[in-house]
Amino acid sequence: MTRGAFVAVCVFSSLVACGARPSIYDASIGQVRAYGLSESVVVVDDNAHRAVVLSALTDQGLGRSALPLGKGVLKAEASADGQRLFVLSRGDTTRKRESDEKPSLTVIENGAARIFPLESPHSGLSIDPLGRWVAIFAAPVVTSAPVQASFVENPNEIVLVDLTAPGETAVTPRTLRSFGGLPQRVSFTPQLLLPGGPRRLMVVETDQDVALLDLDNVRATPRRPEITVRLAGGTSAIPNRPGGFVVDDGDPTRNDDARLGIRLENSPNVVSLTLVASALGATTEDPSQVPNDFRADVNLADVGGIPGDIVFVRTNAGLRLAAVVPSMKRAVLVDLDTSVTTTVDLPEAYAKFALITNVVGGSGGDTALLYGSGGARGVAFWSLGRAAGQPYRSVEVISLATPVASVLDVPPPRPELKILQGTTANSFYGLNLVTRTASPLTTLAAASLVVSRDGERLWAFERGRTSLAQVSLSDLHPLPVPLDRPIDAVFDVARIGGGRSLIALDARGAVGATVLDAGAPDTAASRSYYGLLLEDL
Repeated sequence: MTRGAFVAVCVFSSLVACGARPSIYDASIGQVRAYGLSESVVVVDDNAHRAVVLSALTDQGLGRSALPLGKGVLKAEASADGQRLFVLSRGDTTRKRESDEKPSLTVIENGAARIFPLESPHSGLSIDPLGRWVAIFAAPVVTSAPVQASFVENPNEIVLVDLTAPGETAVTPRTLRSFGGLPQRVSFTPQLLLPGGPRRLMVVETDQDVALLDLDNVRATPRRPEITVRLAGGTSAIPNRPGGFVVDDGDPTRNDDARLGIRLENSPNVVSLTLVASALGATTEDPSQVPNDFRADVNLADVGGIPGDIVFVRTNAGLRLAAVVPSMKRAVLVDLDTSVTTTVDLPEAYAKFALITNVVGGSGGDTALLYGSGGARGVAFWSLGRAAGQPYRSVEVISLATPVASVLDVPPPRPELKILQGTTANSFYGLNLVTRTASPLTTLAAASLVVSRDGERLWAFERGRTSLAQVSLSDLHPLPVPLDRPIDAVFDVARIGGGRSLIALDARGAVGATVLDAGAPDTAASRSYYGLLLEDL
């Protein structure tokens, strides 16, 4: 149905005054995608080429404004801190006039939009957690019917956008040297102390190798090449496939011990890269380029099975690369200087790590939370300070009725809490890392969970239904707040003027919303809004 079916049209006597009807009236209302930011909810209205920004006001009021978006939205994603929304658009498929749109990246921040024109469309997006960079690339093939942004696409072209640079220098395309690999993930490291000084790196994981690019010299002249680490085994035509990496800056007084650890998806080996000074007199294959001032020393260690996760840890014996191997019910510590391994037997097939030392501390080393859906029931605390020589005493288990599928972090002031989502539909747990207790909460149906950014509440709702509940994170007290309309998503946002509001979206038709006071939700004091996509027409 078009928007024109929802709104009144001009009567015959006023046709001259009204003029031609805007094309937006004839645009159908398609699938709605909404994204929560710290102080607003952004509804992407692709068919109308705009973003509708919803802001919480006093007395459950709802402010609405619209920002332009490029045509043909390919991808949208919010930054982890909730400050920005990034939207990739294809633009006009065939440009016949100068005014027709090119592909673009739109950045929505503080109620305003900044648009970066692009030469070609891409559907992959990676956001720098520190807020400076955005990487745009060809989204990897994850289904039998991949979404390709254009007829011909170069998967090894990465378009870097520097959000701190002026418009004319913000966009830098970079084509990586390829040995046949297709990029799967693009990530950004924190600042590392390297032989040439403090640097940040972009890490590109393909389906067979890893490339490192010095971001601080990405526009340098002469150009500096990326460092490609090939992961082929050498004895098989099947390449080793990276499955994620971790990074550690090492001793803060040294510039030659920053390391990357790489997990392989189809090999029992883990790879460690030590970033050391380039050899004197080093050259590049391309005479127009100059070498980087660092290189990667590569080491491999066999951990006995395909690792589910890896992490750098401090133990009472020094820095180690830890791998958890669910098929063997064990964890393995790798000495990064000698590649010697130490095995720690585990009571369950844990598949994931989460370091929690910053919350609970550690006695001579890090403390890690072990969990995962590899068949492991519950979670375990692993004290790395006691791991060497005393492997059995270093693990403390908390048994739960079901395996843990995912872990939700709780921001300050309650970082000691984790929300555990089980593999069964009708329960979740509040885990206290300090007291090492897990409190179950049961639901009548599969619940979607949202933790508020102020760390005070958790919201549980049944998608497509009216069931909604608030859980106070101070004492895990649940408060039922059933609504009178189906819920597609909920957003706990800061309210203009102070306090916080809950915005519950109903994506049917022209989109509606119910607004409640997040701190003291009361449906009798809530306000409902209808036809949000008809605003400003």
